[in-house]
Amino acid sequence: MIPFLGEAAALAAAISWAMSSMIFSNIGGKAGAQAVNRGRLACSMTCLIVLHWIVEGQPWPHAATMEQVGWLTLSSLLGLVIGDAMLFQAFVMLGARLSMLLMSSVPIMGSVLAWFLFDEILAPHEMAGIALGLGGILTVIMMRSGRPVGLDGRQYLIGILCGLGGAVGQVANLITAKYALVDGYSALSATWIRTLVAVIVMWGLAVIMGRVRRTIVACTARDVAGWLMLGAFIGPAMGIWLSMTAVQNANVGIASTLMALPPVLLIVYEMVVLRRRVGLQAILGTLLAFAGVALLFWP
Repeated sequence: MIPFLGEAAALAAAISWAMSSMIFSNIGGKAGAQAVNRGRLACSMTCLIVLHWIVEGQPWPHAATMEQVGWLTLSSLLGLVIGDAMLFQAFVMLGARLSMLLMSSVPIMGSVLAWFLFDEILAPHEMAGIALGLGGILTVIMMRSGRPVGLDGRQYLIGILCGLGGAVGQVANLITAKYALVDGYSALSATWIRTLVAVIVMWGLAVIMGRVRRTIVACTARDVAGWLMLGAFIGPAMGIWLSMTAVQNANVGIASTLMALPPVLLIVYEMVVLRRRVGLQAILGTLLAFAGVALLFWP
């Protein structure tokens, strides 16, 4: 066994998700949020077929019961269709850093819902983690400096609500998928089915609304197509594979904490690469949110 394989995979997954969020945020402003979302799903489906073939030995998913397919369909509708539509709108309005910070509320929401739905008892350090995480997120979104240029109060609020809607969709996605992942059913096969459902629904809606041609033209533009495929590969495809490797080969708490790093990595990217002034409040708030997530997963 390779030393620190799980930890390295978790860090690589965080980097993959941070990079894909930057890509989707940038091209979303050129091609449109929902066009990019539809194009990303089609590219992701292609990547998952290849990845499933490599990992599972066949390009299609393993046999699933009707009940499992039902739960995975509901999971896809809540998470990949509704949740991701809102997340991609947040990418365009808020940018990658703020959108991913809002997505860091997913484990917080998940812990609270598990408390209500599954009677899972929260330990004192988990309650502290929830408080820290929420405090950190509020610290960042309430500040005026660091907001996207030209985004007024109303539009900023809509962007925040879209980001939170994306997080709620992801929580609903995870909870409903949990019912399908019984008897050790492959997580990669489940992702394959969920993605196919999302592709059918999103492109079906595009047909009904007459937006297929517009989507294809936008996604195949010279300055969009290559980035779209790269974002779909390193995010949904590689990110999923790396996260599964991390959970299989490292302590779940350590792996989950490392995979919660994207907001921190995006702050470093903005400061070092883009030379943007982020502000001390944004840095401290993001670190608080990360610390809260870390506490939630720490044994």
